[in-house]
Amino acid sequence: DFIRIPAAKALGHFGDQRAIDVLAKVVSDKDADAERAARQKGVRWQCSKSLSQIFKQTGVSPASEVFEVLKKNTKDGDYDIEFTCAEALGNATLTNPQRLDLSKFRRIERETYTADDP
Repeated sequence: DFIRIPAAKALGHFGDQRAIDVLAKVVSDKDADAERAARQKGVRWQCSKSLSQIFKQTGVSPASEVFEVLKKNTKDGDYDIEFTCAEALGNATLTNPQRLDLSKFRRIERETYTADDP
Protein backbone atom coordinates (compact mmCIF):
# COMPACT_ATOMS: atom_id res chain seq x y z
CA ASP A 1 0.00 0.00 0.00
CA PHE A 2 3.03 2.27 0.17
CA ILE A 3 2.56 2.74 -3.59
CA ARG A 4 -1.24 2.90 -3.89
CA ILE A 5 -1.80 5.55 -1.20
CA PRO A 6 0.58 8.18 -2.68
CA ALA A 7 -0.69 7.36 -6.19
CA ALA A 8 -4.30 7.91 -5.12
CA LYS A 9 -3.29 11.11 -3.34
CA ALA A 10 -1.62 12.42 -6.51
CA LEU A 11 -4.67 11.58 -8.63
CA GLY A 12 -6.86 13.56 -6.26
CA HIS A 13 -4.42 16.45 -6.11
CA PHE A 14 -4.33 16.81 -9.89
CA GLY A 15 -8.08 16.17 -10.32
CA ASP A 16 -7.69 13.46 -12.95
CA GLN A 17 -11.23 12.46 -13.99
CA ARG A 18 -9.98 9.32 -15.71
CA ALA A 19 -9.23 7.85 -12.28
CA ILE A 20 -12.77 8.09 -10.90
CA ASP A 21 -13.83 4.54 -11.84
CA VAL A 22 -10.62 2.96 -10.55
CA LEU A 23 -10.73 4.88 -7.27
CA ALA A 24 -14.37 3.89 -6.75
CA LYS A 25 -13.48 0.24 -7.36
CA VAL A 26 -10.84 0.39 -4.63
CA VAL A 27 -13.29 2.05 -2.23
CA SER A 28 -15.81 -0.73 -2.85
CA ASP A 29 -13.27 -3.53 -2.21
CA LYS A 30 -13.78 -4.18 1.49
CA ASP A 31 -12.66 -7.57 2.70
CA ALA A 32 -14.99 -9.60 4.93
CA ASP A 33 -12.07 -10.53 7.17
CA ALA A 34 -11.69 -7.85 9.85
CA GLU A 35 -7.89 -8.01 9.88
CA ARG A 36 -7.60 -7.56 6.12
CA ALA A 37 -10.25 -4.83 6.16
CA ALA A 38 -8.20 -2.94 8.76
CA ARG A 39 -5.14 -3.13 6.50
CA GLN A 40 -7.17 -1.87 3.52
CA LYS A 41 -8.58 1.10 5.41
CA GLY A 42 -5.77 3.51 4.53
CA VAL A 43 -6.03 2.83 0.81
CA ARG A 44 -9.84 2.96 0.83
CA TRP A 45 -9.79 6.20 2.82
CA GLN A 46 -7.30 7.88 0.49
CA CYS A 47 -9.22 6.77 -2.60
CA SER A 48 -12.48 8.18 -1.26
CA LYS A 49 -10.70 11.39 -0.26
CA SER A 50 -9.23 11.62 -3.77
CA LEU A 51 -12.69 11.14 -5.27
CA SER A 52 -13.89 14.02 -3.11
CA GLN A 53 -11.06 16.23 -4.36
CA ILE A 54 -11.69 15.31 -8.00
CA PHE A 55 -15.41 16.07 -7.72
CA LYS A 56 -14.67 19.38 -6.00
CA GLN A 57 -12.13 20.48 -8.61
CA THR A 58 -14.02 19.36 -11.71
CA GLY A 59 -17.69 19.60 -10.74
CA VAL A 60 -18.38 16.41 -12.65
CA SER A 61 -21.39 14.18 -11.92
CA PRO A 62 -20.54 10.65 -10.78
CA ALA A 63 -21.55 7.75 -13.01
CA SER A 64 -24.32 5.57 -11.59
CA GLU A 65 -21.85 2.85 -10.52
CA VAL A 66 -19.64 5.35 -8.71
CA PHE A 67 -22.67 6.96 -7.08
CA GLU A 68 -23.88 3.57 -5.80
CA VAL A 69 -20.43 2.74 -4.39
CA LEU A 70 -20.21 6.04 -2.53
CA LYS A 71 -23.80 5.80 -1.30
CA LYS A 72 -23.31 2.25 -0.04
CA ASN A 73 -20.10 3.18 1.75
CA THR A 74 -21.77 5.97 3.71
CA LYS A 75 -22.99 3.04 5.83
CA ASP A 76 -19.66 1.20 5.83
CA GLY A 77 -19.30 0.78 9.58
CA ASP A 78 -16.02 2.70 9.68
CA TYR A 79 -16.57 6.36 10.50
CA ASP A 80 -13.58 7.63 8.49
CA ILE A 81 -14.68 5.84 5.31
CA GLU A 82 -18.30 6.93 5.82
CA PHE A 83 -17.22 10.54 6.30
CA THR A 84 -15.02 10.74 3.20
CA CYS A 85 -17.63 9.00 1.01
CA ALA A 86 -20.26 11.46 2.22
CA GLU A 87 -17.82 14.29 1.57
CA ALA A 88 -17.30 13.01 -1.98
CA LEU A 89 -21.06 12.92 -2.55
CA GLY A 90 -21.30 16.45 -1.18
CA ASN A 91 -18.59 17.70 -3.53
CA ALA A 92 -20.06 15.97 -6.58
CA THR A 93 -22.57 17.65 -8.85
CA LEU A 94 -25.39 15.16 -8.41
CA THR A 95 -28.18 14.80 -10.93
CA ASN A 96 -31.75 15.28 -9.71
CA PRO A 97 -32.48 11.51 -9.72
CA GLN A 98 -29.27 10.93 -7.72
CA ARG A 99 -30.31 13.59 -5.19
CA LEU A 100 -33.72 11.96 -4.81
CA ASP A 101 -32.18 8.50 -4.43
CA LEU A 102 -29.72 9.76 -1.81
CA SER A 103 -32.49 11.50 0.10
CA LYS A 104 -34.56 8.29 0.12
CA PHE A 105 -31.53 6.26 1.22
CA ARG A 106 -30.83 8.63 4.11
CA ARG A 107 -34.45 8.46 5.26
CA ILE A 108 -34.61 4.67 5.07
CA GLU A 109 -31.27 4.09 6.79
CA ARG A 110 -31.78 6.60 9.58
CA GLU A 111 -32.44 4.98 12.93
CA THR A 112 -34.13 7.91 14.66
CA TYR A 113 -36.49 10.56 13.41
CA THR A 114 -36.98 14.10 14.60
CA ALA A 115 -39.71 16.71 14.19
CA ASP A 116 -37.52 18.41 11.55
CA ASP A 117 -37.69 15.44 9.17
CA PRO A 118 -39.55 16.07 5.89
